[in-house]
Amino acid sequence: MKQVTAILLGAGQRGAEAYASYALDYPNELKFVAVAEPRADRREEFAKLHDIAPQNAVESDMELLNRPKMADCVLICTQDQMHYEALKLAVEKGYHILCEKPISPVKSELIEIGEIAKNYDKVISICHVLRYSPFFRELKRLLDEGAIGHLRTLFLPHGGIYHGISER
Repeated sequence: MKQVTAILLGAGQRGAEAYASYALDYPNELKFVAVAEPRADRREEFAKLHDIAPQNAVESDMELLNRPKMADCVLICTQDQMHYEALKLAVEKGYHILCEKPISPVKSELIEIGEIAKNYDKVISICHVLRYSPFFRELKRLLDEGAIGHLRTLFLPHGGIYHGISER
């Protein structure tokens, strides 16, 4: 499997911990090569953990996205109102995109991104992750301890999207 390279926009809890931690656990699969984060402490910590060159650890997402393409994909984990411009520029640069929900809080921007997406052969994926919520963390703990049995199948019927967990 080819290692996927990524840029992280927004090194807060969701970006740095929920998504980017995968790169630390599976470095042969995912490597972060750049990060944009306005908070210096978060940016520096993320760059250190992921061995990102200082010139690729910047304050502004637009600074990274205005550079020549440097990775396979971009994870957009900034504040909601910042997603649209970053997503638009990233897809135009040829990146695959993982965007934290929502794409935008503005209906006209959603429609425009939909039209832009039709012109590019790139993955634009929107995440709405609940696995770190207190309910699901407790459920996982109980499953791991065997307190409520053995998980065999998980079906989440929303929007026609199939999610499955195979038998352990």
